[in-house]
Order: sequence, then C-alpha cells, then structure tokens
Amino acid sequence: MNYNFINKLLLNNFTRFFPKTINRKLFRKYNIFFVPSSFQKLPKNFYPITTNYSLQENFLLKFFDKKKLINGTTQKNLDKFLLNIYKNNSFSFFDVGGDNIDLYLFLTNKLNIKKYYISNFPDIIAIFKKLKFKFKLNNFYPIANNKTTSHIDFVYFGSCIQYFRNYKTYLDSLFHKKPNYILFSGTSFFYSSINKDTIVVKQTNILPATVYLYFFNYQNFINYFDKRGYKLLLSKKNNTTKVNYKNFKPHLKKIDYLDLFFKKK
Repeated sequence: MNYNFINKLLLNNFTRFFPKTINRKLFRKYNIFFVPSSFQKLPKNFYPITTNYSLQENFLLKFFDKKKLINGTTQKNLDKFLLNIYKNNSFSFFDVGGDNIDLYLFLTNKLNIKKYYISNFPDIIAIFKKLKFKFKLNNFYPIANNKTTSHIDFVYFGSCIQYFRNYKTYLDSLFHKKPNYILFSGTSFFYSSINKDTIVVKQTNILPATVYLYFFNYQNFINYFDKRGYKLLLSKKNNTTKVNYKNFKPHLKKIDYLDLFFKKK
C-alpha cells in the first residue's frame, strides 16, 4: 500500500477540526500512530491534560481499598523489575512524566522507596501537591524540575522522553545527579544510517490533539549515553502496544517500540 496520501492527510493541520468520530474511523481503518513531518526540531507542543484533582483522588481512594495498580503503564511488572535490583534495600525513585498517583502508591507499597520524586506539567504537579498535603504522603515529592532533587538512584521515563524539545539538556541535568540506573519504556527508535539523532513525527492516534514527538536514532542514542558514563544493560521490544510503522517505508525500513535500560559504569 502507498501511504503517501494518508500521511499527508494526517499531517495537515486541519485534522484538529475533525470530529472525534472521523479520527477514530481513520485510526481503525489505517492503524497509523505517527506520520513523518518536515520539522527538524520539535515545535512547541500542547499535549492534552486529561486528568484532574477528583480523578487522582479517586485513584488514591481506590488503591487504599484494593491495593492494586489501577492504570496501565508502559513498563509491565515494574515492581518486580525493581525488586530484582534492590531486593529489600531502600532507594530513591524519579518518575519523569508520571501522570497518575497510583503508580507511586503501588510501588511504595511493594518496595522500600525512601523518596519518590515525580515531575510533569505544572497543573498536574499542583494536583499531586494537594494530595500529598491532604493525605500526608511523606515520601512523595512532586517537583516542577529536577533542580530540587539531590542524588537519585533510579530514573524512570515512562514513554515520555520523546516529547522533550531539548531532551539532551534535560538528560545532561540528570547525569549531574549521578543516578545508578535509567530506564526508558515505550520509545520509538529507528536504525537507518541517516546522519540524524532524531526525526520529528506527528502523533495521530490521539487526534484531534496536535502533538509532535521525536523518533530516536538507536545507535546515536546509545552512544550518547556511553560517552556520559552509562552502559546499555537491556534493549527489548515493548509489547504493551503494537505500534504500526509501515507508513514510514521505504524511507525508514526498521523502527521499533523499545525499552532501554542503562547502568552507570
């Protein structure tokens, strides 16, 4: 199938005016998650915030009742993954881009996490701060940026690094904290020999929201970490979502939705 027409259609700005029913039909028919763009750098994004205080408080109350993770994550069995590393030892955890409070509740209930940092948009952080105060969540630290943190043991990017306009600046600020481990889940990487660290694509499975993100050059990304003292321990396909990349051929023949796990050398 020639995807040029549908790529151009979905890339067009008028898609934000499509009714949701039209967008759903297009997604069901073509199963296209992303389309290539001509941007060289990520434009300013307006990622939709779909949560509010009542919803997050409800997640918290449900967890207190059932002690189960309510929302899905892009890293399955994250508690077991961390338990395998830390056993019963205490550690600090940084949830970059975390958008639901139940992951904090779930992990701190299962593991010996002394400080759980979480960062996101200011509106979401404001919600978390209210919940921290109301429910006296003493080891929960909602932060606007990582400047307020000291040493962090484990950093978790739950399918979010691709939305950072200046992702290298952000990562470099984290390297100064000298975390022992950094985990990326649900991130798209391409293997083409083109001499680019990234390509910019438009996300089309959440239309009419207009959101752009990066696909990363797999080898360049790993080399970037290697030069900063981090070794790749694990690279595997993420199976939480079956992402279709066929509309990027023949320009990018191979793209994978991956989890990457790094350790400080």
